[in-house]
Amino acid sequence: MFSQVLKGSALAAVVALATVAHAAEAPAAYTKAVMEKVSKAVEYPKMAKMRHQEGAAVVAISMDASGTPTSATVEKSSGFQSLDDAALAAVKAAAPYPAPAAAGDVVHGSIRFAAE
Repeated sequence: MFSQVLKGSALAAVVALATVAHAAEAPAAYTKAVMEKVSKAVEYPKMAKMRHQEGAAVVAISMDASGTPTSATVEKSSGFQSLDDAALAAVKAAAPYPAPAAAGDVVHGSIRFAAE
């Protein structure tokens, strides 16, 4: 699956912060730091790009005390499985993250895929 992924400067993925209220929501500054790191690891799936498939996947990332993700899920689909999978792959590839303020903090962020 990842052999079909295109990495490069032509990537047009924009990471935006989601403001979803959650009991263990990470502070905004921490969320921004995590999502900036994730954005650098995003790879636009080659077939999705060729088909001009675009969308935004909203992810939720739970962190342990050291900054290692304990879970990552797609809260809202981009509408394309390959883009959702690429968003979760970026979360995994960008780990580990800085230690959060508290174990169990959850980062919510949007990863946007836009074909150029």
